[in-house]
Amino acid sequence: MTCSKKIFLTGATGLIGKECLPALTAAGFCVYAVAREENPPVQTGVTWLKGNVFDEAFIREAMERIRPTHLLNLAWCANGDYAYSNANFAFLRAGLSMLESFADNGGKRAVFAGTYMEYAQKDGALKESDPLMSDTCYSLCKNALRETAEVFCKLNHISFAWGRIFCVYGCREHPKRLTASIIHTLKVGQPVEVRHSQLKRDYIYSKDIASAFTRLLDTDVSGCVNICSGRVISLADYARTLAKLLGREDLLVLKEEPASQPSLVLGDNTRLREEVGFCPQYSLEDGLKEILEKLA
Repeated sequence: MTCSKKIFLTGATGLIGKECLPALTAAGFCVYAVAREENPPVQTGVTWLKGNVFDEAFIREAMERIRPTHLLNLAWCANGDYAYSNANFAFLRAGLSMLESFADNGGKRAVFAGTYMEYAQKDGALKESDPLMSDTCYSLCKNALRETAEVFCKLNHISFAWGRIFCVYGCREHPKRLTASIIHTLKVGQPVEVRHSQLKRDYIYSKDIASAFTRLLDTDVSGCVNICSGRVISLADYARTLAKLLGREDLLVLKEEPASQPSLVLGDNTRLREEVGFCPQYSLEDGLKEILEKLA
């Protein structure tokens, strides 16, 4: 049976990518997912491709064999000191090479993952038309990839969209990420110190992000789209919500220390709601509850 929607997915085992697998198959996509792991999880509708995005020969051979109609590129470094890592330049090159192979093999629709860190700071909700500021290797390379990809796709008649992800949380995060770190520390009965607890952020559950990207792929919306909740919460309230669910509010130590980071990160999700047709389904409490249930 011929599949009319064949998608080439990178970053498939990451925090967002693993949630995209069931969302994409449910939407009728035949998924071809890149993974470096020896034994990725078996899932109906998903064909695993063992390799990595930096291997141009592997990517080109896979594209020639599959001839995907869609491309979702989520692959990027997002742990450790990623903001200033040289790996950002490698992901930039890989993204452009991948897009070239996609075009050479008849690709029609490409969606890439961006970040709110591309924006300049603002005291208010960030809109897709707001000024950008590339002050880290991460944001610089993301912006460079987007700008180049937009021009390339226009010249090669590929529909292109760029989803700017805001503050993601999800199940089985890297141990050093906020949610995973708080959960682990509270579960072992140790105090959790939340510095800069006054900072306010727009958090969105990884499953909602996956659903948003799936919906975006199935539209002809082009350009940048904020992938965000459109709601803001302080780090203090975020930690309180999680601690309350675990029954360990007594272990929270909240501090309001000066921070070099923006005091507010909030996205305007009007395009996501009105043009893409997607509204986030999870409240913060519901998302955190689901994470804790999966970890139980």
